[in-house]
Amino acid sequence: MKKSLFKIIFSMLLSLGMLMIASHVFAADADDIYGKFKKAYKNMKNFSADFEQTTLVAGKKRTAVGKITFQKPNLLRQEYFESASSQKVTQLIISDGKTLLSYTPMIKQVTKQDFGKNEELFPGFGQALDDVKKNYNLQLVKDEPAEKKGVHCIELTPKKQEEAPMFDAIQVWVRDKDSIPVQVMYRDDKNQATFFFTFQNIKLNDKLDDSVFKFTIPTGVQVITIPGK
Repeated sequence: MKKSLFKIIFSMLLSLGMLMIASHVFAADADDIYGKFKKAYKNMKNFSADFEQTTLVAGKKRTAVGKITFQKPNLLRQEYFESASSQKVTQLIISDGKTLLSYTPMIKQVTKQDFGKNEELFPGFGQALDDVKKNYNLQLVKDEPAEKKGVHCIELTPKKQEEAPMFDAIQVWVRDKDSIPVQVMYRDDKNQATFFFTFQNIKLNDKLDDSVFKFTIPTGVQVITIPGK
């Protein structure tokens, strides 16, 4: 499977902003959902949470755990840990708003990608996400076990299938009580891959130090540069 890890992270964070929708969203129509989402995203400055990532590829399952911190529009810190009981970092993905780095300590390697002059962390979407309604169909998905826990699922499917979308479907599970996304799923039919991100200990709009999104490449580390758009 050749899908870029950077692109998966782009889409994951996009969905976090896209579907922080007002409570009782299941009673609203698509226009109401979109309007409330825009308002909620506008009020969001940053998002942080512990996460568990489950990857299903051709029937094989892998899991990983970590912590993610995102601040609009392009600041990101995502750490993967050795295990749920260990804080040893096995991979760090970080953006200072200009450059996106992926550092793997075990192999002493950094992958680097610079942003273009007008490029944002979520390609194809402005900070106000005005193109969401243009590019995606939104619908509510029935999930009785989740609904019994006060969580409702919304699915996004790209309208322009002929342009080879990154994912065939994105689903987001949103808590009714506070409109916070607690799980995100991405489905890639071409590569028979599905990605789940489940979030815990979610925090919004914390005061974050600038150092959270800065990283100095260690000496002796191989740097691989990926051309930007």
